[in-house]
Amino acid sequence: MILLVGLVFLLLWFSSVWVRIYERSPAPTDREPLGDITNILLLGVDQRADEPSRADTIIIVSINHLTEELALISIPRDSRVAIPGHGLDKINHAMQFGGVALLKTTIEQLLEVPIHHYLYTNLIGFEQMIDAIGGIDLVAEREIIGADGRPIVEKGHQHLNGKQALTYVRFRSDAEGDFGRMRRQQQVVKAIIQRIGQVESIARFPFLLEQLGRHLRTDMSAATLLHFARTVMELDFSKIPAVQLQGRVTTIDGISYVLLDQAFLLDTVQRYLRWERETVSPYRSACAVTI
Repeated sequence: MILLVGLVFLLLWFSSVWVRIYERSPAPTDREPLGDITNILLLGVDQRADEPSRADTIIIVSINHLTEELALISIPRDSRVAIPGHGLDKINHAMQFGGVALLKTTIEQLLEVPIHHYLYTNLIGFEQMIDAIGGIDLVAEREIIGADGRPIVEKGHQHLNGKQALTYVRFRSDAEGDFGRMRRQQQVVKAIIQRIGQVESIARFPFLLEQLGRHLRTDMSAATLLHFARTVMELDFSKIPAVQLQGRVTTIDGISYVLLDQAFLLDTVQRYLRWERETVSPYRSACAVTI
């Protein structure tokens, strides 16, 4: 009897959290389905005070269920693209103009593939969710110094808490700028998923679930999200390609943009969103890195 009451309580608690997480999809895709491929949009949202939300991190997780492969594709937030109803502008402004729905439509138009689902969190949520799972382990590619002159993140094998991880994924004050930051964001995404899959993280699940309820939003049903989680947990993360769309930084009317390399973009779409690899591309050896 006590076990039954406990189970009912657990289910009610989970349901109360899920009600806060779930959002009905604001813009169902009108793109043709891609068979056994699912594309999920991961967003890190930067929102200050009462300002509209802007997408600070834009990553597409593409899953090929037939071949059991997964790829991470990052889009520079300053990419100059056509935003429906707003003309050419930075892609991260699409969310500011029309929320997730407009950003999703903009990305589908840019890549000409469907985006089936989305997950997004704000910067506070990102930090607190990492703390909820006890931090993450990774090999930091560089040292990052704080305003007080002391290192927030040291180079090499590190265990990062939420604040350190947030600093690591937001840093772009070097020659690589946003392109290096995208690589580090993908590295942290992998580290988070690997951490959640570890046995010792199970005891922290209640803390994580509460943070998810506060800060995570998705249009995936509970069953879909659990299936997605189970799928990625079974993958070999050392073999997952991580691609950053390439381009050149330029200034137009006093505003800095990234003009995307269209050949690189088309090759990336073919290989990692449509998973068609029959054509050998000149970008084939340089398109992806494993992190």
